Amino acid sequence: MNRQDVVIQWLTYAAALLLAAALDYYVLAPMPMATPLLLPAVAVAGGVLEGSRFGVIYGALAGLVMTGLGHDGPGCILTCAVVGWLSGLIAQYVLRRDWWGYAICASVTLVIWELWQVGSRLLAGVAPLKVLLGVALPELGLSLVFLPLIYWLERFCCVHFGRIAHE
Repeated sequence: MNRQDVVIQWLTYAAALLLAAALDYYVLAPMPMATPLLLPAVAVAGGVLEGSRFGVIYGALAGLVMTGLGHDGPGCILTCAVVGWLSGLIAQYVLRRDWWGYAICASVTLVIWELWQVGSRLLAGVAPLKVLLGVALPELGLSLVFLPLIYWLERFCCVHFGRIAHE
């Protein structure tokens, strides 16, 4: 890949990231239902489809967007970067770089994310377990419903402008 190809690749992935963020925070958030976690799933897709080096940077960008939109603070940047990096390594050495590899990595990531959110708030005494699970379980379920959309959006970038297009 030459420099122009890399720039186009990053621009298309950035557009996909912003599209997912707009869907998550501006289309789905105002609706009277749980809000899904799409950007950690986007970070996973970057790692699975393009590799761990791409995944760590793309994950950090997803975390930066989450932080900029008011989700949990700057810890999201590091968390999403680690998620993108680990997903890339897992897809390279353990799973395949396809839908199933992505679905497994994204599902595990979202479950761990929700467990962390519930556990940290439970230990801080923010709310009882029943209330926390009443928020976390619908959020997890809705996030899992949107996994195919996120995968196909990110795969489009990979096939037309990323790793698969240049192999």
